[in-house]
Amino acid sequence: MSGRDYSTKKKNFFTRMNEYLDTYEKIVLVSCDNVTSRQFNTMRIGMRPSGSFPFVGKILMGKNTMMKKVLQDRVDADPENKVKQLQNDRFGDLLKLNVGLIFTNDDLEHVVKMVDENVVQSAARVGSVAPSDVFIPAGPTTLEPGQTSFFQALNIHTKITKGAIDILNEVHLVKEGEKVGPSEATLMQKLNLRPFYYGLMMKEVYDKGSFYSAKVLRMSNEDKKAKVQAAIANVTQLSLGLGWTTKASFPHVAINAFKSIFSVSLGTDYDFEAFGAKQLKQDIKEGKVTAAPAAAAAPAAGAAP
Repeated sequence: MSGRDYSTKKKNFFTRMNEYLDTYEKIVLVSCDNVTSRQFNTMRIGMRPSGSFPFVGKILMGKNTMMKKVLQDRVDADPENKVKQLQNDRFGDLLKLNVGLIFTNDDLEHVVKMVDENVVQSAARVGSVAPSDVFIPAGPTTLEPGQTSFFQALNIHTKITKGAIDILNEVHLVKEGEKVGPSEATLMQKLNLRPFYYGLMMKEVYDKGSFYSAKVLRMSNEDKKAKVQAAIANVTQLSLGLGWTTKASFPHVAINAFKSIFSVSLGTDYDFEAFGAKQLKQDIKEGKVTAAPAAAAAPAAGAAP
């Protein structure tokens, strides 16, 4: 740390964060808006070695400026360390607003489960950012006709039925990411709606030297497989376009080579045994094969080691 004289509380924070950074290889950056101290305590206790969660970890909350200072000081003390430089660069950009860090060395799927299970249902508060969309269903309410002003202010069409207000159409009252206004909050309170569930929101993941979006942790195996297949297809197309032989493009190169040689074989007396070409040529001449030679030969070439 620099020569500035910091309070004991801040020094303890610096020491604790340095210890976590040295001990744990996986870090999840989380947004902490509207998360209660009780929720934090439940997670902290559960992450202890004797806790109820199937993993061990720590949650660190503090001023973003203090966290950034620790990261910068680690780089200053060890400027050749690429990991510390990476952490300082990326977390320096990400440490904004109300965020915290979860540290662990265990499977991050356990962190996802902990975050998902530790949520609290809450009413909408004026000025808060909606974590999800809020819809008001069409149908009767228990509100008396004298309260139609709330609906009129929000341009919600109603009618009076049997001394109570009926909403004519479903209404998209609040959109995710928007701030809740006074009229919206009042109406939801009158309708006894508690539409929001507040908890930690995972934003970014540091995992043994790599950063990636926390959305990856929620991908299914099928999603991951599709992503990998798409990436392989892109590499294959690029390799074929540039004329480079790679692991991804080699099956196509081999098939195309077989097609070229087999085409020469069909037009000449030249025969070759590889991949059953001689037999295929004979079958074509005898009319036993009606498909195009290339289409028939492709599976055989593709099965080659």
